[in-house]
Amino acid sequence: MAINELTLRRASELRAVVDEYVDASTRALTARWAQAWQEIAQEWQDTIAVVLARKAAGEPLTPAQITNLARTQRALAMTAAKLQELAAEIGPLLEDSIREVVERTADLTTGVAASQMPPVDSKLLPSFTRVDQSALEQIIERSLGQIHASSLPLSDEAVDAMKSALIRAVPSGWGPAAAAAEMLKRTRSGFNGGLTRAMRLARTEMLDAHRAANRAQNMGNPAVTAVVWHAELSSRTCPSCVGKHGTEYPPDTPGPFDHQNGRCTFIPKTQSWADLGFPDIEEPPDLIQSSQDWIDQNPHDAVSALGPDRYRMLMDGDISLSDMAKRVDNPDWRPSYQATSLADLRKAAKT
Repeated sequence: MAINELTLRRASELRAVVDEYVDASTRALTARWAQAWQEIAQEWQDTIAVVLARKAAGEPLTPAQITNLARTQRALAMTAAKLQELAAEIGPLLEDSIREVVERTADLTTGVAASQMPPVDSKLLPSFTRVDQSALEQIIERSLGQIHASSLPLSDEAVDAMKSALIRAVPSGWGPAAAAAEMLKRTRSGFNGGLTRAMRLARTEMLDAHRAANRAQNMGNPAVTAVVWHAELSSRTCPSCVGKHGTEYPPDTPGPFDHQNGRCTFIPKTQSWADLGFPDIEEPPDLIQSSQDWIDQNPHDAVSALGPDRYRMLMDGDISLSDMAKRVDNPDWRPSYQATSLADLRKAAKT
């Protein structure tokens, strides 16, 4: 039952494995987006040159006229096709990594739980079995399906951003070369908006696949009686995650449902040594530091993480740690816990 140093180390090793796959996928997406931009950059340079030349000739081009130029339409069509191609590649590009994350999570989660067993003959301890492969395949298929569905709007959003970037006014007095460079920079930024969304999608889905595999593994081992929400407490931890850190839930609880790009995990917690049949062996205390202890011992980092107003209200006893996390339901994704707004916290402090 005691989450000890070995438990925390194995949980950290598991998270490092997951992060490695997430980072590798991010690099692969970035490289593919850079390659795709190179394939359409000349088209946008030529389009921008046409727009600037017509403006230099005194034509009063409106945003609608710029958009309807044949050259603009050609660039937008080429970009839309390229983005649709990229969107279709996200799932296949991530499939191997998601599979590895799910498989490695199932393997390593067993070690996290087993680290909490008492120092006796292993034959006297409960066995920790790996979850059925069919359950893992369902997790993988669900993640790939979600990636496919979420990738579909990516093209339209990025094309709209590039169109807006093209028609934005260039500061007066700029020379043709500087104006062209600025407009190209803006359009590339719009194009890379699709990359930002793709990376967020990849990270979120891979972490959720990891969490689903973790849950399936914990549910399959009767010795696991709870899971503990674990956040990496630092000056960069969001208030919601600080508030949820250390809270316990039944093993079948999905999640943890932190925010997009969140780094929280569930650490399995096993039966007490007494319940396992070893009442005469003294069990050490848990080593997970509570959020309140961390705040008390790291006030400077706590102010950075919570913000000065939340920190003050918490230290004054006007709010509790649980007040800082608010569940937000999203029918297009999943529920998530996000930081309670200061306005809502101030209302809670008055009641």
